[in-house]
Amino acid sequence: MSIETIPVSDIMVRNVKTAEENQSINAIAKVMSENNIGSVVILKSNEVQGLSGIISGIITERDIVRIAGAAQTSSSTTLLHLTARDIMSKPVVTINAESSIQDAIQSMKLNNIRRLPVVNREGRMVGIIADKDIFRAIINSQSLAASISENVVIEYRPMYERLSEFVLGEMLLPGDSSHN
Repeated sequence: MSIETIPVSDIMVRNVKTAEENQSINAIAKVMSENNIGSVVILKSNEVQGLSGIISGIITERDIVRIAGAAQTSSSTTLLHLTARDIMSKPVVTINAESSIQDAIQSMKLNNIRRLPVVNREGRMVGIIADKDIFRAIINSQSLAASISENVVIEYRPMYERLSEFVLGEMLLPGDSSHN
């Protein structure tokens, strides 16, 4: 078992929270808060059917904070009228379900992102993988942790530093199940 051989489908989260393009930012923020998650995948309108939709965009906690900060300098009523389509990040970087954890790490680093919707061969979403899901898999598997070479640590230094913070957090607050 190594990060080069384990497919992302083995550690991805299958129950992905989704929204339509025309859903309000307030409703999306509420979903994120109620589910203790950091992102909602936006599906093309009229295709919100669990995990069978075509991905249109993604909204992360960073997007919400950016918009809330901008609303402080402009009319606050503008924020009330924004929809997912107005602030979602697109195009969305995705990863194939059969790709390795190593591939996910590389894609996250290359695109400076923390979450990757996982798609099947037809391009339909089947899950999502976040850096925290990778961290959790590494700390829960001795063989996976042992497979992380010095080269990986050097090449993916920022992610390795986040892994270290995550491990420390797990030791101080075990069982915190927040993800995405």
